[in-house]
Amino acid sequence: MKTATQTKLTDEAWLRDLFEYERTHEIAFASPRALLEARMIAELDKARRPRRRAQRNGAAARPRRSGAAV
Repeated sequence: MKTATQTKLTDEAWLRDLFEYERTHEIAFASPRALLEARMIAELDKARRPRRRAQRNGAAARPRRSGAAV
């Protein structure tokens, strides 16, 4: 069984890898305040969406009336 030998990274390569990881895993480096703001924005967006009560849980859609009642 072959084992992969690891070479010691140079300072430049290590820093480049660190920046790449930070760029691709933003959530791991976010401040608690930034995470809180993101959660609040998501909740506001969720509250702004129209409610779709008639079409959930298998409920039948109510027929729409066309024209004015005379």
